[in-house]
Amino acid sequence: MAGRLRLLPRSLDPLEDESIHGYLLRLAHRFGAAPLEIAVRTGLVVPGRGRNGIPVRLLHDLDEQRLDAFARATRLTHDEARGLLTSPLGERYGPLNARLLAEFRTPTGMTHNNRWILTKATRYCPRCLSGDGTEIEERHGGRWHRSWRLPPVFACLRHQRPLLYGCPRCGQDINAARAGSLIARASEAGLHPAQCRATLPDTRAICGAGLAGAEADRLPHAPSVAAALLRLQHYFDRLLDPDGPKEVGSFGWLIPAAQYFIDLRALSALIFMTWPRPRELADTEALAVLVDREAEKRHAEFAKSRAEAEAGRRRQASHHYSDPAADPAVAGAVLGIAARLLSAPDENETHELMAPIIDGAKELNFSMSYQFRRLSGTSYPLQAILLTSRQDRGSFQRMGQRIENKGFSRVGQRAGGITG
Repeated sequence: MAGRLRLLPRSLDPLEDESIHGYLLRLAHRFGAAPLEIAVRTGLVVPGRGRNGIPVRLLHDLDEQRLDAFARATRLTHDEARGLLTSPLGERYGPLNARLLAEFRTPTGMTHNNRWILTKATRYCPRCLSGDGTEIEERHGGRWHRSWRLPPVFACLRHQRPLLYGCPRCGQDINAARAGSLIARASEAGLHPAQCRATLPDTRAICGAGLAGAEADRLPHAPSVAAALLRLQHYFDRLLDPDGPKEVGSFGWLIPAAQYFIDLRALSALIFMTWPRPRELADTEALAVLVDREAEKRHAEFAKSRAEAEAGRRRQASHHYSDPAADPAVAGAVLGIAARLLSAPDENETHELMAPIIDGAKELNFSMSYQFRRLSGTSYPLQAILLTSRQDRGSFQRMGQRIENKGFSRVGQRAGGITG
């Protein structure tokens, strides 16, 4: 493939934490071409096979042949090209780590079956999309961050604001496209990278609303909500940083930072499933109200799914509770509760906090609760807590010894460990 491609006459240097989605949009805008044309010219898409757009799996990883072709055509090093992909984030973010999640071992499986990478809903910070004032970003816009594809990234620390989702004009997801396409309307040229690419309802017209102007640069929540989200985002960003701590506390035990995010994923499902039982753990009443609305919708969807399953029309679905929230503020609110649960210092306090959630999940649907309590890739300390009855005191006392026998240390016991 690489031998048949010619170098682009001009290229662009990648921006820090830029996604391949954003890089293709900026390259296309520089050449006045469609993103699909650039994807073909750079070896990402085979000529004649782009009827369905640009494959979503390219967001996460490229095989060596595609990586070599893309790097050569765009005049990037292999490291620069690989830095546009989400696969390197898996070292710190467990839901993208194939070593921890055996069911997602292929790039296609990782992007099509893994709901904890945002392939359809796209979050954004309008000030990031405006650029940093340099000439190149004035012309072609700022960066679409790779990290915006991760559910635990819901705020922009640089601009001290929650991220947005949805177009300020048409209300749809800004990259709304048919399934399987990384970029909506990928064969359309002429759009700026910071424009909504959604198709207007009942038409074939592109919305085209600006995402970086005054119309988009709004603060959708009260200052108290924004402050709570920013505090939590600072903590999560530290754990996602390649130079961040290798281990973090989970129910009083040190676990790998990457696995911590899988534990958050499991608790998020249980929180939605049993809401409003965990409501008092929300950081603010305003955040709790946001989760009230989301949970009400999810409970209704689950009830409908259960009725259809009982009627034999389809299988019972669990994604109504396990999917992360598309709304960044709701995602932050639920993950904040999950983080608070994981911060419990020992098994005794953990069981006091978790008992209402575990009992509520069992009452609603025992088999589904077990699925979430034994979710693939979660840490042994989390599984031990979720699967040990607090009434069985002997089992409860033996649990700590089993965790220690597995090689885990308590928070504060290991030199250099996290103590809070």
